[in-house]
Amino acid sequence: MTDIRPADHAQRDARAFFRLRIAFGVIGLALPIVLAVAGLVADGEVQPTISDFFHTTQRDILVGGLVAIGVFLAVHRGIRPYPGRWISPDLLALLAGLAAIGVAFFPNESDTVATFSQRALGLEVSPAFHYASACMLYLMMSLTCFLVYAPDARGWERKVYLVAGAVIWTTGWNVMILSTIKNSGDGALAMFIQNHNIVYWDESLGVWAFSGSWILKAVLENRREVARLAALRRRNLGQGHPARAEGGAPVGPRPTTLDKMARWLRGGRAARQWSPAPAGGTPSFARQVPTPPTIRAGQRTRRDGRAQPAPSPAKRAQPRRRAS
Repeated sequence: MTDIRPADHAQRDARAFFRLRIAFGVIGLALPIVLAVAGLVADGEVQPTISDFFHTTQRDILVGGLVAIGVFLAVHRGIRPYPGRWISPDLLALLAGLAAIGVAFFPNESDTVATFSQRALGLEVSPAFHYASACMLYLMMSLTCFLVYAPDARGWERKVYLVAGAVIWTTGWNVMILSTIKNSGDGALAMFIQNHNIVYWDESLGVWAFSGSWILKAVLENRREVARLAALRRRNLGQGHPARAEGGAPVGPRPTTLDKMARWLRGGRAARQWSPAPAGGTPSFARQVPTPPTIRAGQRTRRDGRAQPAPSPAKRAQPRRRAS
């Protein structure tokens, strides 16, 4: 009987990986909301940008969330070849994960040294790594939607991924432009951007777009995988019990060992083999007639009917020795 346990193990592994993917998406959706609520509760205000929470008491929430997202993105796929693609989806995920970790470990502008990266690189160089990591993160998220999710989808699913990629791409550019305006002057536009947290909500919109597309991709792929494993299980069950029709309904009782022995004795030395019933018929035993051995020229036969190789000419020419 075909063993179906490997399919069960694969299904459990698929469920575990699905839960990890959903947890990653939930972290991405919840991180901006948790930071905003924590800022209102602890400090009575929401910071102008997500990065500014690094300099508040919500630093552990920001760094923990970004590191969790970055590590999962960097290691969850591995590195595999993808023939036919000009860029590997695994490379996009790896770069996005490293970028998220870079955003967490390299703070933006600050007046005091608070981290190892600021001590090692200086207060002027650390923000450059921070903004470079943020740009790479938004770029990799948008490319993932455009080049990985959308090409493998059809219909409304493809449209959702394209819209999410466009939102991430647009918000990434908006973050750079609005942050430059906010940090460059004290005009009315800069004050409006800072007082109304425009950059913060723009960043949050991009994160929500990627997290939503990530969860959608995980849910749809999990449904397809569950359907595939269920079909594999049904196929294995059908192969393991030949007395069942294609729909799974039994078409006749399966013979026991005693039944097989009785039929074998009644039918002589020829073995009989159980065969599945045809559509609308009953199962039966098919008689297997043993194939006689093939005797080639120059061979002798034993008493049991098996072929025996003939002696070589040199051995034939040797005289037989008499027993002394």
